[in-house]
Amino acid sequence: MSSRLWAAGATAAATVAAVLVLVVVTTAQRRYERAFALRMAATTAAYVAAVTPPPPPPPSPRRVPRGRRRAAVPAPPPPPAPAPQSPAARSYDLPSLLTQAHALRTLPGWSSDVEVYFGTAPLVDATAPPLSPDDLPHLAAGGRWRDGAALVPLNDRAGQEVVGAVAVRPRPVPHGPLPGGLGFAFPAAIVAVGAAATIAFRQHSLRRGGYVGAALLLALAGYLDVWAAARQSTDRWLVDTRRLLTEAATRLPPPRARVAITDLAAMVRDGEIVVGEPAESAPRRVRIDGEQRAVVAVLIGPGRWIELRSVPAEAEAPKWLILLLPGALLGPLAIMALRWAERTPVRSRRETVMAWGFLAPAALHLLMFTVGPAIYAIYLASLANFRALVRDPLTWNSFVTSAAYALYVPISIALALAVALAVHRYRERGGWGRRLVSVAFLLPYVSSVVAIALLWQATYHAGSLGLGRPDWLSNSHTALLALMLVSIWAHVGGQMLVFLGGLDAIPQAYLDAALVDGAGAWRRFWRVTLPLLRPVTWFVFLTGVISALQMFTLVFVVTQGGPFPLHATDVVVHRIYRTAFGPQALGMASALALMLGIVLLIFRWPQLKLVRRQERHA
Repeated sequence: MSSRLWAAGATAAATVAAVLVLVVVTTAQRRYERAFALRMAATTAAYVAAVTPPPPPPPSPRRVPRGRRRAAVPAPPPPPAPAPQSPAARSYDLPSLLTQAHALRTLPGWSSDVEVYFGTAPLVDATAPPLSPDDLPHLAAGGRWRDGAALVPLNDRAGQEVVGAVAVRPRPVPHGPLPGGLGFAFPAAIVAVGAAATIAFRQHSLRRGGYVGAALLLALAGYLDVWAAARQSTDRWLVDTRRLLTEAATRLPPPRARVAITDLAAMVRDGEIVVGEPAESAPRRVRIDGEQRAVVAVLIGPGRWIELRSVPAEAEAPKWLILLLPGALLGPLAIMALRWAERTPVRSRRETVMAWGFLAPAALHLLMFTVGPAIYAIYLASLANFRALVRDPLTWNSFVTSAAYALYVPISIALALAVALAVHRYRERGGWGRRLVSVAFLLPYVSSVVAIALLWQATYHAGSLGLGRPDWLSNSHTALLALMLVSIWAHVGGQMLVFLGGLDAIPQAYLDAALVDGAGAWRRFWRVTLPLLRPVTWFVFLTGVISALQMFTLVFVVTQGGPFPLHATDVVVHRIYRTAFGPQALGMASALALMLGIVLLIFRWPQLKLVRRQERHA
């Protein structure tokens, strides 16, 4: 591959990556704009329904005074039955609805164009095309986006039938502080492409050219634009809804001196209205009960203030990083691949491409079901959730319970080492005996954990009933101990197998030399065998503790975290499960899982260090 061709390919790859980031940013901005429009249309429809009075009652028929004698004339035939009134005629007074629709255009600072449809006919702009007869039945299922506007149904006063529609078309607003309303992503994309072209045509490395930093800067700039669009969506809804609430406070029928807050709250179905105090007019962010809220103060009368609250849309903006980061880093990865293709022979290139082709399904599976959920869990775990977990006594109880449960590991290691020594000592005496003993200890380790849990649960219940003693599993002082005994029985076989491998690796010459020196069996074990088994012992200990801290199935099947209400066996993983699938607090569960992951990393680091040391000495 020629240098010019490689440079052109590198520049093209950087351009594609920049375009992908800009596409993601534009898609996010349009999504938040549509979300604002649909939300504002629903609020406007509720406002119109609240302030528009019903149609006036029909005039009553005239009565003939008593005493006046009517002339005997033949009775006229009965008039035909009047046609039933349409739902629109039964719901709203048409002149008032027309007035309210035009009044929406005159609201000061209104950031959208509004059209109200009476049936299928537009009221604000009479020359606009009407809705089709099929639009109203389709709107009964909810709002939709059509022709650059959000269209939501306008129900009758009882909220049962669709009598019209409300369309909100948001006016364009700047998306960034730069001149012309540009955001940060477009200038960052130009910088990234320029950096890539520089390193490509000057034959610089990625580190020297700084393109990796430019790509990360592009991802950050794109995220800032997405975050600003999300925040702007919430702020526009707060400001425009505040104007509707202020108008509704003076227009709600029948005339009243003080409008009720409950009547205003009925207009805001995806927000919250509470009694407030005078504050600045701009929307602000506050933390309420540990959660962030976007709020704005609304004046609804002389000295009467309310506070309009909403969940800020920028709280979900970090999820766009899942698309922005890979899109921005696609350029450096493509340049690295092109550089590798330039320096690698054709044969090696083909073999590598074939190898990655076979690895692609497994890598995709790992990315979708391991890396992706882990990143999403980190996103859900916010600082507020960590603070709530620290204050929750059940969190500390679960960690203490898991630490107490992990104490079975040294006991099982000691038993596994004793069994391994016994089996290894008599390895030359009848192979079948050693194999039977090994299989007897190894069988529980390879069995299903659910089957083991059910077997021991039945054993504990049968033993308590037969001897007239209380059940261990129903006693808060013995329930965890009962689970530890089950774990010892289940894990001794696997640990014994690892120790047998370590014993077989000890050279016999060391033991023979100690025997010649007059060392007895105990001294040979203490001075020769145990020191040489130290790496194996540490490996078994670390893996046992990590497995104990992740224990879930045994608790879930046998005790369900009980005995209640003391939570004597409520370990950390079971607490994560109950938090996530009980009250559906996925953020709290993700934060707790992240705390457990940090603890597991503390034990995983020496384990990996031990494995690397063994690989160097192998």
